Amino acid sequence: MSKKILFLILFSILALSCEKQNSVKQTAACPEAPPSYENATGEFDPIAVPNEALPCGEITLWGGASPFSLNMWQDYNSFSVSIMSMLFEPLAELHSTENRPNGVLASKWDISEDKMSYFFEIDSRAKWSDGKSITAYDVQFYYDVIMDPKNLTPIFKVGLSRLERPEVVDSLHLTIKAKDPHWANFWEAAGMVAFPKHIWENEDFNSIRFEFPVVSGPHSIKQMKMDQKLELVRRSDWWGRQKRYNAGKYNFEKITYRFMEDRNKALEALKKGDFDAYPIYTSSIWVKQTDFDAINKGYVLKNRVFNEEPIGFQGFALNLRREKFKDVRVRKALSLLLDRELMSEKFMFNQYFLLNTYYPSLWDGHKNPYAPLYPYAPDSARKLFEEAGYTVNAQGKLVDKDGKPFELTFLNHAEDIRHTTKFQEDLKAVGIESNIETVSLSTFRQRIDDANFDLCWLAWGAGRLSDPEASWHSKTANDKGTNNVPGLQDKIIDSLIEAQKTELNLDARNNILKDLDIRLTEIVPYILLWQSENNKILHWRRFGYPGSLYGKFNREDAIPVYWWYSPEKSMELQKAQKSNEALPVEEVDVRFQSSCH
Repeated sequence: MSKKILFLILFSILALSCEKQNSVKQTAACPEAPPSYENATGEFDPIAVPNEALPCGEITLWGGASPFSLNMWQDYNSFSVSIMSMLFEPLAELHSTENRPNGVLASKWDISEDKMSYFFEIDSRAKWSDGKSITAYDVQFYYDVIMDPKNLTPIFKVGLSRLERPEVVDSLHLTIKAKDPHWANFWEAAGMVAFPKHIWENEDFNSIRFEFPVVSGPHSIKQMKMDQKLELVRRSDWWGRQKRYNAGKYNFEKITYRFMEDRNKALEALKKGDFDAYPIYTSSIWVKQTDFDAINKGYVLKNRVFNEEPIGFQGFALNLRREKFKDVRVRKALSLLLDRELMSEKFMFNQYFLLNTYYPSLWDGHKNPYAPLYPYAPDSARKLFEEAGYTVNAQGKLVDKDGKPFELTFLNHAEDIRHTTKFQEDLKAVGIESNIETVSLSTFRQRIDDANFDLCWLAWGAGRLSDPEASWHSKTANDKGTNNVPGLQDKIIDSLIEAQKTELNLDARNNILKDLDIRLTEIVPYILLWQSENNKILHWRRFGYPGSLYGKFNREDAIPVYWWYSPEKSMELQKAQKSNEALPVEEVDVRFQSSCH
């Protein structure tokens, strides 16, 4: 027997062995039935499915571009928020289906009659992953860390600055007092997280990016490899499993996030099985590239999820600190030069609605009836530039009264620049020269933090209880790392923010937000783009999940929380793949129904 043949035989044996291991690794530790929660306390989460969810298995998810940091308090983005929410816990959070608090670290709380003081009792069962008890001092330490002037935590300083330093009564009790009336004071207090004081007390918080050796939540970090992957493992000793609210949640033994910025490559990775689930944010991928064999045979499921998740906005943020953007007529003219209708049809296959609001969820049909929609209108744009003092010189360049050309630089980190390139063409047609400066994601974020840009494409999420202060108040305009990226300063906006602070009624606050939204559309701090009214997802048919897929207010961040590995579905999938037989193709659209409660 030749060495080559012997090698091939050995290789085949090893490959078969590995294939067998891969096929059983998901099921080896799966119990035959879900755990019993009869000894747990409190209410159940109405989204979870504790009578079906099995605590076992693995899932591999798309993590987008490799993050600059996982520390959400310094680098606030949807990915870092999702990861930190599985590692650290607040005193209380919003209930999954109702706008009321649900205790996490806190077992009890009370609010003073004047609504200015909040009393919390830490659950005596709460433990750090190293076995030490979580105490009121750890919550107080969180306040100290966030409010420390040397720490780069500006977004979180805005809300905490309304509160006094927490007073520790004893190891399980603390009092938090507000400085001034504000409807969000309780939520700010309840949202305080426990930081491990015994671990971080002498650490430089600004240097904590990927190392979190002691945590309180349901998962911990196994390993982080830059530009490759992040692995989380399920904590079998998590204290929170003693609460019914966590029954049927956080089921995966291992969660792997693979980093891959290119979305087309990510789709190919899903097809090969390198990803178990992949959210689609690019409409061309959804419309043109999801008609492949695994979907047609029902191996990969294709869903559009409709629920009540608050819808944010996206657009080109204009740096209002720069002289060229001071005149609102210039900002309006630029909006009129963005051919959104053509882009929507050509690039996005009409899968999105065009924005004329910064708070789409406030308005019927996601449209602000008091704001213009800004159609593509170059003649109107030229007129506005002329009114603002600009003319076109002999060389066809748009120049100001001193003959200085009006030029733009798009700060960019994405690979897909089709939309920006089309915008460049339309800008050039009226005499505006522009260029695209593509940088790494970390450099992009640093430049935004330093307000070192002309304009850049940003997408913002939305909250169930909207507090506009951090995003729009004048006092945040020049903070390093601010959410007020354009550097907006406007007295009317400030007055509306101040008015909503003391309004306790949610409907009344939303009416104030509508007035604020109308004012924002008059100021034009962003060239608004478009938004989707659903979330799109592809996922291999080996998981169980709630009937509504994500729940009432979530998107794909619900996957590591509510989904679970299903041995039965996995076996059915493997059998169908082996025999090349199709499985039933399920409905594409999934809608949240009140019966899911």
